[in-house]
Amino acid sequence: MILALETSSLVCGASLHDNGECIAEVYIKEPRVHAEKLVGLVNQLFEEQKIRVQKLSAVVVSAGPGSFTGLRIGMSFAKGLVYPHQIPLAGVNTMKAFITGTVDEVDRTQEPLWVIRSHKDYIYTVQFKTDIDEIKIRYGQIHNIKEWYPQCGIIVCNDALEEISDIPVLDRSILPSMMGDYYIRHMDNMAVTDYDSLVIEYGMDYKPKEWKPGA
Repeated sequence: MILALETSSLVCGASLHDNGECIAEVYIKEPRVHAEKLVGLVNQLFEEQKIRVQKLSAVVVSAGPGSFTGLRIGMSFAKGLVYPHQIPLAGVNTMKAFITGTVDEVDRTQEPLWVIRSHKDYIYTVQFKTDIDEIKIRYGQIHNIKEWYPQCGIIVCNDALEEISDIPVLDRSILPSMMGDYYIRHMDNMAVTDYDSLVIEYGMDYKPKEWKPGA
C-alpha cells in the first residue's frame, strides 16, 4: 500500500494505491490551508480505508516545482509520518507527474505547454515532446509564454489562466493520485529510508528568496 501526498499547488490531499491502482483519494482545492488541513485529510483517508500507517510500503510526496510553503509542509509532514516506522519515502517531480497525468487529453501536434502557477504571475513551464526524463523546466512570468513558445497551440495549467485569451487552456488540478501513479510507473522501488537525501525541486532556474531576520 502506497500513500501519495500533494501540497505543491492549490490542492491539498492524499491518495492510496494498491496493486498499481489508486483505490481512494481525498483532497481540497483552496489556497493556504495545507498546514491546517493535511493531517485531517490523511486521517480521514486512513479511517475510511481502515488502515494504519504501519501497513504502508512507501510514502510519496510532491517535491516541486510549486509553492515554496506548500512543498515544505508536504515534505515535513511526510518525513514525520515515516520516520517512526522507517517507511521508505520518495519525492516525485510535480511537473513530470502533472504531464503524465494529463498528456492523453491533448494533441501533441499542437505543441502543448504545461504550466504550473508559482505565485502572482510567476509560472513554471514545460513543452513535453516524447521523453519525460528530458524535460526542461523554465521559470518565468505569464507574459513570457508567447515569446518562449510561439508555436504553442494549447496550454494545460493547474489553475485558470485568465491572462491568456488567444490560446486554449485546459484547467486541470494537480492531484495526489498523479504523484502515486507516477511513482508506480516510473519510480517503483526508488523510495528510500535515507530521508536527508530527499530534496525539494523548486525549478531549473529558480531558488526561493533567502529569508533574513527583519526582512
